[in-house]
Amino acid sequence: MARTLLLIDGDQYLHRACAAVERDTRWDDENHVLSSNEVEAWEVVEGSIKKLCKHFGVGAEPIITLSEGLSGSFRRLLVDPTYKMHRKADRKPLCFPDLKDKLKAEYKCVYFDGLEADDVMGILATKPGPDHRIVISRDKDLRGIPGKLWTGTEFLNISAADADYWHLYQTLVGDASDGYKGCPGIGPKKAEAILGAAPVCVDGHDLCNTGCDRGRCPYCFTPPWPRVVEAFIKAGLTEADALRQARLARILRWSDWDSEKKEPILWTP
Repeated sequence: MARTLLLIDGDQYLHRACAAVERDTRWDDENHVLSSNEVEAWEVVEGSIKKLCKHFGVGAEPIITLSEGLSGSFRRLLVDPTYKMHRKADRKPLCFPDLKDKLKAEYKCVYFDGLEADDVMGILATKPGPDHRIVISRDKDLRGIPGKLWTGTEFLNISAADADYWHLYQTLVGDASDGYKGCPGIGPKKAEAILGAAPVCVDGHDLCNTGCDRGRCPYCFTPPWPRVVEAFIKAGLTEADALRQARLARILRWSDWDSEKKEPILWTP
């Protein structure tokens, strides 16, 4: 019997809960003390997970994905050693490590050494099988994963073509928060012009194999990699630079994961 699995971004929920209960106490004109209450933070985390399960109905099973071993992130080791280096000085909210351990003890958590929570969600969401899987995340990066996405305010059905489009869009525009720059001089409008219109099925079908006219349906979208490369070359860079950005932008899918070796397969156009 098919199950409904809620793939929850544990990093995101932990960070928000721990940050929400931090208190800055001012002792005098010069001294401030930052404190946190672990019990309160856990109540926020657990309350959020229970609220999600209630929202999606009886029988929905939460699976918490977590980042693990990110000092050895595969993107940093195999693609670009500067990936997210700007975050090294950032601190985690108080209670974060202890609550992460508690989450692992209390809930079904999935994590792989060197992968971020986003990658784990992408792998699980696209793994072949009968289960209904819903990705729960506010992170726009998850638009690069085909399937169902709940952002907290919006429910999206993302086709493979939508996901491929978003991946190359991110390759071009970059993501400053993740520390990769994309193609110099390319913003959203220029990226859209390079890639063409975002995939929208003109026949109203969910997928291109459900009866639409393949000759005109953008769900038969072929990722225009040569045009992406051309944009990088025009900016004074190379195809290797374009590929590096694409691999940084790529959220792993089942096809990008060697399940036996437990290691990523780097994206190739």
